[in-house]
Amino acid sequence: MKGKNILSALIATAMIFLVSCKSTSPAKSMKAAANEFLNALDANQLKKAHADFSHKNRNDWDFFPDKFVKPEKKRFGLTLKEMNAKQKTLAMNLLKTALSEKGLLTTEKVIMLEQVLFDLTKDPIRDKELYYVSIFGKPDVNKTWAWTFEGHHLSINITLVDGHHFSVTPQFYGSNPGVVQKGPHKGLHALADEENVARAIAKSLTPAQMKKANIFKKPPEEIFSFNHTKVDQSLSEFRKGLKYSEMTPAQQNELKKLINIYIEKFRPELLKSLDNSPMTEINSLVFVWVGSLKPMEGHYYRLVTTNHMIEYDNVRNKAYHPHMAWREFDGDFGEDLLKKHHHEHH
Repeated sequence: MKGKNILSALIATAMIFLVSCKSTSPAKSMKAAANEFLNALDANQLKKAHADFSHKNRNDWDFFPDKFVKPEKKRFGLTLKEMNAKQKTLAMNLLKTALSEKGLLTTEKVIMLEQVLFDLTKDPIRDKELYYVSIFGKPDVNKTWAWTFEGHHLSINITLVDGHHFSVTPQFYGSNPGVVQKGPHKGLHALADEENVARAIAKSLTPAQMKKANIFKKPPEEIFSFNHTKVDQSLSEFRKGLKYSEMTPAQQNELKKLINIYIEKFRPELLKSLDNSPMTEINSLVFVWVGSLKPMEGHYYRLVTTNHMIEYDNVRNKAYHPHMAWREFDGDFGEDLLKKHHHEHH
């Protein structure tokens, strides 16, 4: 419970910081929070937390515990474990410049589950403070830079091109256990909305609609996009599925609700700054559902638009271990924005 109280205190402090964020643009808030965090670090911490924008690991990301991250993709950054109380607060303040209240609370739940796993297994790789903060480039409203917050079952990646063009993908959330079965957090379902709303959509489909949505025989063991830097669109026929135009108005509204569960983890001011999102491309959307319609039985779904993919898989641990990601086919880590910048300025 002590760990929960410490994390809750950090979240509460960050919530106060949210009030000040609302009065400034996301870019200015991020610049201020990032520089305040960096200025609070000593020389050794700074080497771990800060690197050039061209650093080889900037586009690496992962959702496994540290023990299972491949050596060539070893996480760059400074862990919460290596920070003092003030530095942890400043790290959470940076996270708050990107995430909405809903996103921050979901993040808190995912991190809390590391303590739940430790209590169940006593395995030292389960550590609620093994989450990394990294900053690439010089935080400035006129420069190109990036930052990440990442650890087991969590990866938040923000890229700013020319200081104000945003990329917020890849985004990843996972949960193990999917629903806590015992202990002080019994009943905690960290990613309930992502599962329940999608299942309700699938259950509303007619047999003819389900035939189009059910494009392969069984749910995969893992999301197809995995932890790759760039999504390989040839892997699983990403453009196939039930078309948005083939759904009823009620079903379409539920799809919009599902999309918002993912994208509204970010601040509304930040979402308004995006060039496009799954919501702006809604008419190109296809919906896929594979697997059981019953809770605690394996299932998979995804939403694909012209440039975006939301992917969810829950098969492992008897369907008590969901993984989900929001990816862009050509825009993860600001790739499309960087190409546009290069074309216009060079």
